[in-house]
Amino acid sequence: MRRIAAPELEDFAWFPSSLRDAMTGFLTVAAGALDVPGAIAPLILEAMDAGGVDRVVDLCSGGGGPAVDVVRLLRARHGRDASVVLTDLYPNVDAFARAEAELPGHATGRREPVDATAVPAGLTGVRTIFNAFHHLGPAVASAVLADAAAQRQPIVTFELVERGWQGAFIAGTTPIAIAGLMPFVRPRRLANLALTYAFPVLAAAIAWDGFASCLRAYSVDELEAMIAPLQRADYRFRVVRQRMPWRPVFMTCLVGVPT
Repeated sequence: MRRIAAPELEDFAWFPSSLRDAMTGFLTVAAGALDVPGAIAPLILEAMDAGGVDRVVDLCSGGGGPAVDVVRLLRARHGRDASVVLTDLYPNVDAFARAEAELPGHATGRREPVDATAVPAGLTGVRTIFNAFHHLGPAVASAVLADAAAQRQPIVTFELVERGWQGAFIAGTTPIAIAGLMPFVRPRRLANLALTYAFPVLAAAIAWDGFASCLRAYSVDELEAMIAPLQRADYRFRVVRQRMPWRPVFMTCLVGVPT
């Protein structure tokens, strides 16, 4: 099945920020439930060592995503003096403020928009994109990787959504996940619960975007074709697909590091 660029509501500038923030907040909670930080930490460590850095520059952060939990894990379990800068084209100011409160001195949210295809030179560190690479069309996705290589900054992208049986499973179980996890989304707002259970506008939006994400996901072969012309003598890319620990779910990662 070929990739279908199905529209996702949270990509549009006209989409209400209150709904977008609730949707990205749900994704943050879901990532924690799947222990995404623990699964991705080894690749982040590898990228840090290759780049000689301890900072994560999270692109397309949304509600903060797993980046904050990854940094917390690296500090507590791996003894790294890790920090994170959260960025997005549509910055979630409330989520960034919560991250700064949770990791004082080690988490910073950039309030101005950041274009992942042209990251400011001062934002050095391991660039991460958690479950958002599929939002980027092929030309933009390639430009994001090319910018990392040109600035010799490591990059790690992570995706759970994919076309195939796993995508069908995720799309089919999304309503159950929404019902179970929405009460844990922060900040806890009565409007979010009402739009999930009483008037399921938010639930329907999350379910649609989850389904569209699966249609838009890049396959391993497509990622391999994307990185082939970007390989350089001083910068190498590779694609990794591996099973999530103790779960019948696979993650697909794209790793780029300076050599």
